Amino acid sequence: AAEPKAAAKAAPKAGAAKAKAKAAAKPAEEPEEVQERKEELVNYSIDDGSGPAWEVNTGVSKKLQKRKERTVEEKAAFKAAGLRPGAPQQYIPGMAPVGAGAQPGSKASQALAAAEVAAILNKKGPEVEVPAPGSTSTATVKVPEKKIGIVIGPKGAKIQMIQEKTGAKIDTTGEIFTITGPPASVAQAEQAVRELVEKGYCAMQYEDFSENFVTVHPSCFPDLIGKQGCVIREIKDKLGVEVSIPSTPANATQGSKKYRVGLAGSTANVEKAKNVINDIMMYGHAEITHPGQVHEELEVDPWAYKYIIG
Repeated sequence: AAEPKAAAKAAPKAGAAKAKAKAAAKPAEEPEEVQERKEELVNYSIDDGSGPAWEVNTGVSKKLQKRKERTVEEKAAFKAAGLRPGAPQQYIPGMAPVGAGAQPGSKASQALAAAEVAAILNKKGPEVEVPAPGSTSTATVKVPEKKIGIVIGPKGAKIQMIQEKTGAKIDTTGEIFTITGPPASVAQAEQAVRELVEKGYCAMQYEDFSENFVTVHPSCFPDLIGKQGCVIREIKDKLGVEVSIPSTPANATQGSKKYRVGLAGSTANVEKAKNVINDIMMYGHAEITHPGQVHEELEVDPWAYKYIIG
């Protein structure tokens, strides 16, 4: 009786052992891959009203926008001066071009000239002493429109020089130049303006001022002027003098009459200019105007002239 009980107990144990063996034999299940959760990229932001104002996209580049604004400003300036944009313009030396539609003496031309002069005079420079009340004097000079640029000078150089040296104040309204200040200053400034109108220069421009002339036959004028004015420009620039070539009749070269070529500037340079002009008339060149050119003189007996001349 004891053996069957032992056998019965052994049987369940054996079944349990088999179950364990099957469990061991079964392959272990692989762990599930944990997929990383990617954060979604957000390509927008919420405007809560605390940031700067939105920019309006007009579809035009900044460079093109500036060009359009500049064009609008130029058209407004032309309109204010009574001119037509794109119209051919005349040129006054020392001043901005004047529209071709603005004839000399017209209101548009005078308005533009007055605006240019006012802009030059309003530039900051050395302060002009303001005279005490009751000691002022006033003078007016009418300057032809074609001479306004000469009186004002490049970038207003001449008119500013007159104001600085005399202490007078010069205002313009069209062709009228109004000079105010102490009587002596006004007289000096008025004389300088009138000299610029009549001669194109004034004594106030130079230290130790001197005027002189050289009598020249019209046949020599082309040599003195040079191609496109290159010779006379060298004399003016290198010596700092004014050279005035007189107007002559069409047939002046056929006669024997000589004309005065005016010179103005410092005394020493005026004398140098006279020597230069005499050298050009005699030899066709001078060191200042034709650097590097030389000449030689040779004595020839009169009997040999016909062989040289041919």
